[in-house]
Amino acid sequence: MKTPSEIKYILAPMAEYTDLPFRRACRLYGLHYAHTALIDAGALAHGNPDSDLILKRGDEEKYLAVQLLGSIPEDIEKAARILNKMNFDSVDFNMGCPVKKVLQRKAGAAFMHLPQKALECIKQIRDIISGPLTVKTRILSDVDPEPTIRFCQSLEACGIQGLTIHGRQAEKFYSGPVAFDIIRAVRENLKIPVTANGGIFCLKDAEELAEKTGCQQLMVARGAIGNPWIFRELIQQDFTKPTHEEIYATMHQHVLEMITLYGEQRGVIKARKIMLSYLVGRRYRRKLRAEAVHISTREDFESFYDAVRKEGPVPER
Repeated sequence: MKTPSEIKYILAPMAEYTDLPFRRACRLYGLHYAHTALIDAGALAHGNPDSDLILKRGDEEKYLAVQLLGSIPEDIEKAARILNKMNFDSVDFNMGCPVKKVLQRKAGAAFMHLPQKALECIKQIRDIISGPLTVKTRILSDVDPEPTIRFCQSLEACGIQGLTIHGRQAEKFYSGPVAFDIIRAVRENLKIPVTANGGIFCLKDAEELAEKTGCQQLMVARGAIGNPWIFRELIQQDFTKPTHEEIYATMHQHVLEMITLYGEQRGVIKARKIMLSYLVGRRYRRKLRAEAVHISTREDFESFYDAVRKEGPVPER
């Protein structure tokens, strides 16, 4: 079994989640390697103001990669040139997003069925950026490793420096078992580092993923939502559940930073799901949790926060 020092844990580029406040919450508990949320090449190329918020990096962040999504060559070129001038440790190109509107644009996981276009995009980005280029993708079959191996080998031949592979087919989104054998086969047939992604919600999950794939780099995604303490569990391995005080204090700081980043109205509304994620599954009353969806101002949030702090979780029987 690999020791914690041998495993590199990476926070996934989750759209609408892994912004600067989210990453800061995770970094409090041991996270080092992280991605921005997914950035759309078209939005970046055409000056969408949200791009600056997605790409905002904290001065204290020692490692940060950016994940780029796109399929239109002109937009990809412009976006790559912009990112090449910015302070990121690597550019990661998305070939795994399974969302319908992304697939309809022939982006994300659609590239896996358009191998020639996939290679053209990689070459285009590779010719522009001066730093490392990596790819995040999925598996093509959960029983036959050959199609996925061939696809990933073609990406490696184009000069990418690393690959993250989610062990589920695109049509399965995040449900069903992770295909450990397919990830292992890809790792064994590539020379570049391979990061395994899929299903990490606790240390036991991470140990299984590492053991069955042989990967020394693991990506954490949904398991970190409302649970930045997962990195304390994974990295320190002397884990104790977060206390009530840790939960309300971390949630409070997270939401306040979202208000600072996005402005009060937008920040509070975006933070509703974040507030819920901290409370769900931790014995906080349903009635209290239901109040989060009605919060519209900072004053509302402070009142909600005070109620969470004072009431606490229902005692275990």
